[in-house]
Amino acid sequence: SQKLLPDFCDVRNVFIVVLLTEVLAIVFSMASATSAQRFWDFLAVSSFLMLWIALLNTALLCQLRTWLHKKKQSHCLVFSFCLMMTESFIVSILASKADLFFYAVLDDQANHTLLMLRVMTISAVIYFLLLRYFYIQHQWRLNIAAQSHAEIQALRARIRPHFLFNSMNVIASLTRIDPEKAEMAIQDLSDLFRATLESNDGLVSFAQELENGERYLSIEKLRLGERLKVVKDIDSATLNVMIPPLTVQPILENAVYHGIQMLPDGGEVFIRSSVLNNKQTNNTQTTVQIEISNPISAEKYHKGHGIALKNIEQRLSVVYQGKALLRTEESDSIYRVILSIPLKLE
Repeated sequence: SQKLLPDFCDVRNVFIVVLLTEVLAIVFSMASATSAQRFWDFLAVSSFLMLWIALLNTALLCQLRTWLHKKKQSHCLVFSFCLMMTESFIVSILASKADLFFYAVLDDQANHTLLMLRVMTISAVIYFLLLRYFYIQHQWRLNIAAQSHAEIQALRARIRPHFLFNSMNVIASLTRIDPEKAEMAIQDLSDLFRATLESNDGLVSFAQELENGERYLSIEKLRLGERLKVVKDIDSATLNVMIPPLTVQPILENAVYHGIQMLPDGGEVFIRSSVLNNKQTNNTQTTVQIEISNPISAEKYHKGHGIALKNIEQRLSVVYQGKALLRTEESDSIYRVILSIPLKLE
């Protein structure tokens, strides 16, 4: 789920906080200092004060992030603002007691109250702008997620009729050849459709997708008999990887329709999955590779329109934001479809 506040426990976010705080300290020092010596004095003290405020606020939001996100969005923003202002006030009081303010300011006649007011005003402006930025980013992420959800639903709606059409053709051919097998195929098709139609709007495990694909192959095996052979080499570490529904089954459908069915002696549909580490992929993220291959005949090869593969590629692009890849290879009369998916476990 989308979170309003970023994870301030993450070291990368802490580094960004420190970096931005130093940039602000430099800007304030340049705006206030009248000489080079005064600039360095002001920068040293203001950096010390601002870093204390920034890091303590970061630690506070890190510890209370879960609690804050249980509140309504408006309450989360208000509580966050109040917490940060309270922490700034406490640090300002402590700094004032240590006479840091008098050392930093240019106006020697300035008093503690004026300096406290200045610090709290600057803090309020910064916190307001920061929380406003978080709110806008949160709304943008929600909008992107809604658009992605709608796009995925549209793509899935397009592929299901295609699958139903092919499956009904299988059953229609079986009714003339072997009515008993046709009855078994209808039962398998019923189970398969129940699984696909009841799939949630998110991702499903590769194990579930593989099971649905095997149901489809069992339907085709009733029609093709010994002409269809299935060989699997599945790495158990890949079974919990989350992928979009109706990803594997359409590829298996193409393997049978464009490959096995066109060969008089049939052939093997080979399914392999493996985990690729960073060295193998030259990527910072571990990926899972799913490969489905089938033999093809040069003379009787159905190329088709590639609708299913384009559909899968589009959905992978939406779900994984360009981090997942689909590619095809053809060599030695073998056609391969290879999916590379980020390792995302349940």
